[in-house]
Amino acid sequence: MTADTLVDVAGLTKHYPVRKGLFGGEVARVRAVEDVSFSIRRNEVLGLAGESGSGKSTIGRLLLRLIEPTTGSVAFDGESVGAMTPRGLQEFRRRAQIIFQDPFASLDPLMTVGEAIAEPLRIQGLARGAELEDRVASLLDAVALPRDFVGRPPDALSGGQRQRVVIARALAVGPSFIETIRHSCLSKPFVPPWSELVLSFWVSW
Repeated sequence: MTADTLVDVAGLTKHYPVRKGLFGGEVARVRAVEDVSFSIRRNEVLGLAGESGSGKSTIGRLLLRLIEPTTGSVAFDGESVGAMTPRGLQEFRRRAQIIFQDPFASLDPLMTVGEAIAEPLRIQGLARGAELEDRVASLLDAVALPRDFVGRPPDALSGGQRQRVVIARALAVGPSFIETIRHSCLSKPFVPPWSELVLSFWVSW
């Protein structure tokens, strides 16, 4: 691993046991991901291509430690993700964000657009009060949504507009690494406002 490596994946493997009956023993294993290794340098975009069920989404979740690997390791900026303390994991989650493919399932229907975008800023303690409102407004500008959308619920938006809200939420904490899963919106007009963002990982098909 070199000094400019942001993400280093070694021998990543994920198996899911298949059991017989409620209390039965393991009878087989689903090999979702098998011995995957790669690295991503700073300012680099990496795409993974594969048919449905090939393990792309599983790799994405393993990278952010949303699920635990069977074997293998993931290092972020030289630190093992698997060995991170709860505090270290919170900082990692600020620096590494994910954009899921389904904007309908990604947004809480009880939260307004403004609340959804502001939530990660509040959790990470990055802004509050008037500053928080200004940050939310700037993020809406960045994804080409009107500022008056701030008070709207998700069900008042189209699918494309919801996806932009999810993108704005991912950008809110200023990550150095963004992962997208089966997402095709990373093209104009969204790239120009992200010119200062290190977009490192793109899981696509």
